[in-house]
Amino acid sequence: MESKRVMMLVTIMIVMGNLLIQTEAQSPSPFISCYPGCIVSCAIQKKLPNALMCPLSCIKTCLAPPSAIPSPPSQMFLTNEIDRNNYYCKLGCATRHCVPLSSVQNPNVKKVADCVDSCSDKCSTKN
Repeated sequence: MESKRVMMLVTIMIVMGNLLIQTEAQSPSPFISCYPGCIVSCAIQKKLPNALMCPLSCIKTCLAPPSAIPSPPSQMFLTNEIDRNNYYCKLGCATRHCVPLSSVQNPNVKKVADCVDSCSDKCSTKN
């Protein structure tokens, strides 16, 4: 009787875990939600040659540093340092590898978002 309950509980946990993973995979990243609108508004506001900087400024804008999450004071400095390093790593990687993929005429949102995600992965493994 006890083993049936344990098996049922394990089965429910596996199903719930799969549903959670599918839900996370379907939600769009904040970057891909921000970038297209940023490019359009930047192109409208700026005239050539300043509009050529829109991909760079929008990557910087949409790759906003993480908000400060409250943590114990002893860990706060270390957490902030890691977050800042991770942000600058992603910004440097995205500037080097992702900005050339985009222009005002052809924002290439999907390619840029994939590139930024790969920078996030690279920088996460370094920190």
